Amino acid sequence: MEALKSAIDAVELVDAHAHNIVAADSDCSFLSCFSVATGEALSRAPHTITFKRSLREIAELYGTECSLDAVEKYRREKGVEWVSSKCLRAGGICGVLIDDGYDMDKSHGLEWHRKFVPFVGRVLRVEILAMKIIDEVRHCRRHHVESVRIQRRVPS
Repeated sequence: MEALKSAIDAVELVDAHAHNIVAADSDCSFLSCFSVATGEALSRAPHTITFKRSLREIAELYGTECSLDAVEKYRREKGVEWVSSKCLRAGGICGVLIDDGYDMDKSHGLEWHRKFVPFVGRVLRVEILAMKIIDEVRHCRRHHVESVRIQRRVPS
């Protein structure tokens, strides 16, 4: 079993669906890393099994007590770059595919992430692209209709 664990630990990983890391002063709270919930529902995240397990693992990695306050304090003191580097190295992550279609306050771009892993790519969020195309078509159609109306009003 030890040989299997060693083999698994030696493999580098690609996170095939990550989201941008955000600046320390972003409106995105640390809690939002553990849940897609928003508003009042997000305040329930610390009571989930996923959160408790993740907090325990993060506290162990950081060498802090296992509390949200201790982990957040450590993150503030060390800074986003240091924490990002530590977490990506500890996870054995050699590449990330970032879904940057998720709108987050003060999110770092793809180039910023390249400081920490050799490969950074983009995941195309089709629904966001489709919404943009639909909005452009609507805008063009409205503009065309207005042009036709104006042309009809102008005497020949």
